[in-house]
Amino acid sequence: MPSSTNKVGRKRTGTLDDFLRPEQLAPLRPLPEIDWDRIRRTSGRRLYWQFCTLRNLIKHRGFIVPDALGFAWGAIYRDMLVSSIVASSYRNGGHFRIEDRTSGTGDFFSGSFALPRSKGAFPEILRMVNLRHHVAGMVETTDSENVSVVPRFEADYAYVATAFIEAIRRGLATCGLPKNSRKGKEIGSQLCTVLYQLAGYTGLTRAPRDIEAHDQFCEAFDQHIRENPPSARVRRMAREYAMGMIPFTAAKARETVKAHVQRHLDTETAELLFPGGEIPEELELEQQEYRRIFSRQKTLPMIVKRSNERQVIWDRPDVAALYQAYRATAGRPGPANDRLIGAILLHAIVAGRKSNKQLERRTINLVAGETLIKHGETLREMYVVLSATAPLAVEGQHEGMQDLQQLVAVTAPHVLGIMGMWRGQPEVSTIYTHVANQLDVIVIDNEYFSQLNQGSGFQAAMADEVRRRLSLNASIIEELLHQAATSSNDPVLRSIEQLFRYLSGDSHTPLDKVIDLEIDASPAEYVEALRNQVCLAIQDHRLSPQLQECLTKVIWYM
Repeated sequence: MPSSTNKVGRKRTGTLDDFLRPEQLAPLRPLPEIDWDRIRRTSGRRLYWQFCTLRNLIKHRGFIVPDALGFAWGAIYRDMLVSSIVASSYRNGGHFRIEDRTSGTGDFFSGSFALPRSKGAFPEILRMVNLRHHVAGMVETTDSENVSVVPRFEADYAYVATAFIEAIRRGLATCGLPKNSRKGKEIGSQLCTVLYQLAGYTGLTRAPRDIEAHDQFCEAFDQHIRENPPSARVRRMAREYAMGMIPFTAAKARETVKAHVQRHLDTETAELLFPGGEIPEELELEQQEYRRIFSRQKTLPMIVKRSNERQVIWDRPDVAALYQAYRATAGRPGPANDRLIGAILLHAIVAGRKSNKQLERRTINLVAGETLIKHGETLREMYVVLSATAPLAVEGQHEGMQDLQQLVAVTAPHVLGIMGMWRGQPEVSTIYTHVANQLDVIVIDNEYFSQLNQGSGFQAAMADEVRRRLSLNASIIEELLHQAATSSNDPVLRSIEQLFRYLSGDSHTPLDKVIDLEIDASPAEYVEALRNQVCLAIQDHRLSPQLQECLTKVIWYM
């Protein structure tokens, strides 16, 4: 998809520079603990009293927080007007169960107002949020402890905080406080400080300097959304995602789903996600079940309880080894599939709440020239290589080639044997050692892989593994594909172009030209569609020799 251009004619980068001048931006630095505690407590109290209206006192029997929470949850749905956020979430193929994702978001925002920043449950919650965001592909690991937003998603990422700020300000206006009044702007400034500071904990490095810059960014980004509406495919993704989340957030807001949509979602968002206000009856039944569950829980103790339960799992020997390997890959150049290790780690933590069974850890000794994985074999287990005394060589072959061709040498930590198991196909590579080698590995067998393949983060990380492999020649292929698709207007080439960009990690791709792929297709099916369409294009001689050579290497390595 060609990059769009902003109002002053510059090529869009996806950063905040597309919407604000440099002097309107400021670096995000953590506030001192004393200042942070003061502002979060002050803003929290002011919000509480502002939402203390007669309507809320009657509706919620004196407990008025649910209405404020309802408007805050409304921001999540506003974000679904942003194509890249929807596509990232959907491409990640159930990267979390919706309940896990929503409760994780709630723990983070609620915990940030109620818990100390530097000790106790909040640091663990923050570590989980950053792990989830990294696995989902919105942030990068800059070192062993910190993350930063991927530059092309900076504006989208900042808009998540912006949407929360504006949703709460809209709620304040509903309760009688216009956002442009003196008091409204004062509370709005506090909200900007708190919400952008929270975004800074999770990878945003700069933000609008003040409330005026915030208002300009919000107006400009909303206009950008209207000028670049989601494609039909992305709209269907957003609606499906919203349908799964709305019973949960409605129950948190102590509203019916219909009332939640009408009160807490802005009109533009509500019409996109729930056209005509139609709410399936089963969603109301799900909301009632969530209400019964939440009525037996107190929010803050449950947040701390979930964090403490996860901390026990973090300390488990196999999980601690995975975390050490994950941290060792942070910011490392080359083929270090850190997101894949992060996804396995994330699944182990989520699954550990139901089963305390540890993953197998094994020592593998290889002699010089010995093969660990052989081209053409069907694997029954894969390996997270924690350490190795020497690099491993990877060679590949595709149909019609007589000899193996060396692709790359990999060093630990690394995940091996993953692509064949994920695709359910024989291995396309041979992995062996040139010298005597001792490997310390965590073993993922077929049974555990089946769970992993449906669980938290894994589909997201596999999309990134695909992207990493595609990126070996991504810039050349993207340009050649765009030229070929534009000049020929061939529907297959246009479909290949969008599939390639999407699987390469470009969530801005509209997916409106993709053919022969269902809306609920899994990431693995996206890969198979790309392979099949490339094979068809080669068979029908639709490609130039250079593009055919590049794409042949792509499907060889997939």
